[in-house]
Amino acid sequence: MTFDDRLRAALDRALADVRAAAQAEVDEVRQSAEQSTAALRASAARLSDCVHAIDEAPSLGAVLTVLAGCARLDAGRAGVILVKDARLTAYPSRADVPPDQGRLAISAARKGTPVVEGEGAAFPIALGGHVVAVLSTAAPSSPEGGAVLDLLARHAGRVLEAMTVCQITGLAPLSPRTPDASAGSAP
Repeated sequence: MTFDDRLRAALDRALADVRAAAQAEVDEVRQSAEQSTAALRASAARLSDCVHAIDEAPSLGAVLTVLAGCARLDAGRAGVILVKDARLTAYPSRADVPPDQGRLAISAARKGTPVVEGEGAAFPIALGGHVVAVLSTAAPSSPEGGAVLDLLARHAGRVLEAMTVCQITGLAPLSPRTPDASAGSAP
């Protein structure tokens, strides 16, 4: 075997090794992208389900209960703390929340913005621009998780506002549309 043949064989082996390594990296990236896409789809579906569940809650208390349940899906632990003046009470038990335990909730209520610190987070729930409750959760595992929790808390606030207006004015709330109802006859 000549020198040129040995050199060509060595280069062919090195090139084959580089191609194999590159293909392994491409396969790994593809698999990671597929897993991320599946996780994103699941998260979007869960968010949509939670928004619909909050919309369909039949009472003010049910909105808060559904909100806390949906938040648990993303944060692992979640509860609602009612805010009245400087007093914090847990929902639904109405037990007082000591200031040292409700520090994040107090901060979120005063600022009117989410507060994430250490192992906890608090997301304000406002009616007419006034914070009336706070969604208290474990710290989100990602910025996206925090955005989802903030969106759920804001949406719950809007639903609570609408329900309150309906109660005050005596208007009946719109009944939730079912998929079959929209396909039926026109009103």
